[in-house]
Amino acid sequence: MVIAGLLLAIVPVRPAGADTAAGARAAAHQAATEVAAVQPQVQRALRDYERSLSDLSGRVSRTISAHQDLDVAARRAAAEQRSTGRRIRTLYMAGGSTALLASVLTAPDASDALQRVAYVQRLVATGSRDSTDAAAVAQLAVERAATLQAATERSVVTAGEVTRRYERLAALLAAAGQRLTRLTTRARHLAEAEAAAAALRALSAAASRSAAERIATAHASAVPPDFRALYVGAAKTCRGLSWTVLAAVGQVESGHGRSPATSYAGAQGPMQFLPSTFAAYAVDGDGDGATDIQDPADAIFTAAHYLCANGAGRGQASLYQAIWHYNHADWYVQLVLKLAGELAAAPAAS
Repeated sequence: MVIAGLLLAIVPVRPAGADTAAGARAAAHQAATEVAAVQPQVQRALRDYERSLSDLSGRVSRTISAHQDLDVAARRAAAEQRSTGRRIRTLYMAGGSTALLASVLTAPDASDALQRVAYVQRLVATGSRDSTDAAAVAQLAVERAATLQAATERSVVTAGEVTRRYERLAALLAAAGQRLTRLTTRARHLAEAEAAAAALRALSAAASRSAAERIATAHASAVPPDFRALYVGAAKTCRGLSWTVLAAVGQVESGHGRSPATSYAGAQGPMQFLPSTFAAYAVDGDGDGATDIQDPADAIFTAAHYLCANGAGRGQASLYQAIWHYNHADWYVQLVLKLAGELAAAPAAS
């Protein structure tokens, strides 16, 4: 991660100064004290970063769960309707209530007629109850899906928010590391300074582990048909670029247009472009003669152009770099690649 790169610079190669042993000890102690003082802030920033990554990953799974429940309920309702139909057809092939009545009237005697009436009553009652129950289950699932979807959209965490918290964490680690870089060679190799540097490296490693763990819980969401068509069409403008990469970027950046609000850094629209970047790479995706950062077609076709200009379509290593240009964080690249892989493996990906 970028944080790791920053921390590699904590102990640069510098010629030994003419400092005294006592001066080196005092400098090392002062630096270690300052690093220790900032560590609680770093820990809080790390927790915020972890929480935002969890929210970004978890909201997708919650939405998928709701839609899966809805599908199951719908299939159950349809199955109950088919079952009711089969039971009705075992009694008569056509004619509705007339056939039911006829089956009673053609009974050879009163006793048989009564038995047929009772059977018809049970049949109708069972079918009605099953259909009602299935409809109720389906309605509950619909309501649950709608509630979860609304909650997801209200609390949506996008890449911009994760980036903001990541940058705060990186800045705190870098600031603490810079204090150590100012030490002389003698001071840097004292136990107190080395312990402070080790503590910073441990925090950086924790951030990397957290990103990997949270990304592992993320899953690709269903792509709205209109956005899918745009992803597919835009990908064709860059040979070798899969539409699933564009879709993964769209999911991470705005949830396929559900949260296109301007980010803290000024990024806008469904693909979260900075206005200056959009202007430099803008593509008229819908052919209306204008380019609009908020328009899904223009934004998605521009994203394809931007990724392609930075190496997408020229192999996996180049794709990694292209996505990194979109958002300068390794966690972001890994998340996009994971989601793109899931979309590519889905039955309807072709």
